[in-house]
Amino acid sequence: MAPVCSRTSSAACWLDPVTAPLTFRPAVAYERGLVSSILVSCYAEILDPAWEDRLRAFEREVFENPDTVGACTLITSVDRDIVGLVSYDPRRGPQLGIIGHNGILPPCRAQGYGTAQIREVLRIFRTRGFARAHVSTSEHPFFTPARRMYEACGFRECPRTERSHAEQYRIIHYEMSLAK
Repeated sequence: MAPVCSRTSSAACWLDPVTAPLTFRPAVAYERGLVSSILVSCYAEILDPAWEDRLRAFEREVFENPDTVGACTLITSVDRDIVGLVSYDPRRGPQLGIIGHNGILPPCRAQGYGTAQIREVLRIFRTRGFARAHVSTSEHPFFTPARRMYEACGFRECPRTERSHAEQYRIIHYEMSLAK
């Protein structure tokens, strides 16, 4: 199943909350195949077969656990156009909420949708009374926009995880306080 995004120009993708409000629906409300299709499309530029297998395994978890992983994986759309996906893990709450997989389909990038997804998860965490939020990404150049977005949302970089000799890039961890 291919993701649905007909928003191919920056003018068509621009987030206007008055005329095109974002909606966030649990992934289990959609057909199987959509979650991995979105993630594979989002990461296509740097995807390798092993990572693609892990993304497909994540989708299996979503549908095998609809009340947990499935409820915490949200498909983002504008009108009827799917623009991305965001997931989160609340199991360490109320001390810590973790933002997981998140991405915006290539035709809809750089329009504010990714930031809106992160803010939606932060809203969920705050509603649940979480103290802190955590997100991580790679130092690979592909993820430079994600790092900028996390920092713009208020996350602060924590120490980077050292990689094994076989992996070229370290993982960058970010946290933020959700205290009011």
